[in-house]
Amino acid sequence: MGFMHLTFLRVLSLFFVGLFAITVFAQENKVDESLIRSIFPKATIIGDKQADLPVQPIYQLQELLGYVFQSNDLVDLPGFSGDRVNLLIGIDTKGEIKGIRILSHHEPIFLHGLGPEPLDTFIGQYKGINVGQRVIVDSAAKNNLDDPTTVHVDGVTKATVSVIVINDTVLLSSLQVARRLLSGFATTPTATPKQTFTPKNFQALLDEGLVRRWDMSRETFENGLGGDLENFPYGTFHLEQGNTFTLYYAYLNAPTIGKNLLGQSEYQRLMDILKPNEQAFLLMYEGFFDYLEPDFKPGTVANRISLSQDGLPFPMRDLNFYSYAEQALGPSMPVKKNLQVFVVNTQSGFNPGETMTLNLNIDVARNHLIRSQLHLTDDYQLPADLFDFAAPEETMAPKPPWVRIWENRLVDICVLVVSLILVTFIFIFQHKLSAHETLFRYVRWGFLSYTLIFIGWLWQGQLSVVNIYPILQSLTKGFDIQVYLMDPILFILWSYVFVSLFIVGRGIFCGWLCPFGALQEMVGWVAKKCRIRQKKVPYEIHSKLWWIKYGILAGLVIASFTSLRVAEVASEVEPFKTAITLQFVRYWPFVLYALALLAAGLWINKFYCRYVCPLGGGLAILGYFHAGEWLTRRKACGNPCTLCHHKCDIKAITPKGEINYNECVQCLECIVYYNNDDLCPPLKKAKRQQANKPNDVIVHHPA
Repeated sequence: MGFMHLTFLRVLSLFFVGLFAITVFAQENKVDESLIRSIFPKATIIGDKQADLPVQPIYQLQELLGYVFQSNDLVDLPGFSGDRVNLLIGIDTKGEIKGIRILSHHEPIFLHGLGPEPLDTFIGQYKGINVGQRVIVDSAAKNNLDDPTTVHVDGVTKATVSVIVINDTVLLSSLQVARRLLSGFATTPTATPKQTFTPKNFQALLDEGLVRRWDMSRETFENGLGGDLENFPYGTFHLEQGNTFTLYYAYLNAPTIGKNLLGQSEYQRLMDILKPNEQAFLLMYEGFFDYLEPDFKPGTVANRISLSQDGLPFPMRDLNFYSYAEQALGPSMPVKKNLQVFVVNTQSGFNPGETMTLNLNIDVARNHLIRSQLHLTDDYQLPADLFDFAAPEETMAPKPPWVRIWENRLVDICVLVVSLILVTFIFIFQHKLSAHETLFRYVRWGFLSYTLIFIGWLWQGQLSVVNIYPILQSLTKGFDIQVYLMDPILFILWSYVFVSLFIVGRGIFCGWLCPFGALQEMVGWVAKKCRIRQKKVPYEIHSKLWWIKYGILAGLVIASFTSLRVAEVASEVEPFKTAITLQFVRYWPFVLYALALLAAGLWINKFYCRYVCPLGGGLAILGYFHAGEWLTRRKACGNPCTLCHHKCDIKAITPKGEINYNECVQCLECIVYYNNDDLCPPLKKAKRQQANKPNDVIVHHPA
């Protein structure tokens, strides 16, 4: 009965856990409409998420205002935590960012460090930025009004990696939407006319669609203008010319069209006049209406005609081609009325190889008070065999965020690498260095100061159990090396520490490269100078207290698989963020906790390192498999000599003189004693014996 009852409770617990997980997942993927309305206050209709592109259209009545979308649906850029930052982004129909809201993130610096305000301030800078602009995260003070293509935004100190990832998340997801849905952002192949010529007469040009004939009837005009054309002022319409208005137009840059229409010499003259990015069009008409307004001035942009493509207008400027020449065409080509040549500039995005639309904008006076308007359009598509189509211009793909970060921190990286080489040589030549006690002290304290100030406070290089969470997450979500490359200081340190674990154990990090460890060692030095009596923890109890940090580590690992947010909160057992990352500028309970741990070190040297540090526990587990034992011992160590056992501040040397490499931080203090015949009892004894035998030669035989 008891077994059945226990089984029932377990099944019920699993059911509720599963139900909770499903509810959380659903909530994270459903966006509250109030958030959307905070971005688009005028929204009256919020559309459903589209099937082909995960965006929601936003309308005010029947007018499309823009789109909202979740960044996680479009890009996969892991942040510093190893998880993505999910943003709700709104852009209008012109590509302008209307607002950004945070849906979810696990960036520890904002969750439990700086707080949400700096992140809100950072993303607030993107409102009003067009997604076609280049955004640089550094300082908004660098913005230059003369360069509207580039926008500078302020970064967040101590959160460089996070803000760069968020910047890329905003821009890459927004550009995807803009290129799919907004005009002016799509890229199409650019067409250039082939330099080939085929003789054709005017009728052949018409039949093949190379010259476009656009016929408009009197009825079309009267229906559009809302009245009989005869009722308009005299001279507006020339009805004696018939009941049809025909507009002829043609693209001239292609030799097969231009040379046939203009003739060889005039075509060459046109090509000599045109600038590199200009496309020429010929227009002429016959019938009851003129496509040029009565007050049109040569060399200007015409009001009545324009080209458009993909919904974008392109003004047509008169080339004034016939200002000093007769309005004539090539042999056998009929000349109609008001023969003119106009140009369109391709720098504005016009592509002659794509379908274009000629617009006729009619605005005429009905009387001295009333005017009537009519807008007519005609499509013009040239054959593809007239053009060479270049592949879409490949804009250089932006460098991955981690590459840009490494480039910006090149000096820091070089200094760090040099320091790692230095500490490697310190370990290789530890016996020679430790033989000179004073020099060793200067080297060690100088390196610890560098570790605290540069690696810790300036470069934010404090390794933490939080850095392990992405590795644990990768076991279920897949491995992405870019997550670990986002912070070059941490990546290089972790790489070095990982290799050193299997050579000398955890000590090279804990004793030399840990900023909080360096701070604790300085606190221990202050305690000695102030002659604060150290609390003696019996070795039997001390060896049992070691296991506390392993228990904390196990709890954090389990939490990271069940709830990353819970694991991040629980990782505050480490005071690193307070003491190193934020330099004690934090909410007072965190500061008090960090100071309490440091204060404990006044009476028990490196209290936190010994008993609490889960990172040290994790490194000790991996370091258990180290290749060799570098710290040499003599036969006399432990029996009869116990000096190193008593002098070891962290009590990693057993009463028997053995070194516990799982707890040793390899400060090398024992090696200083080992190599100094004024400190090491066995050497002092040998020295006294030698003093009594002046003719003997002293030979040291380290055992």
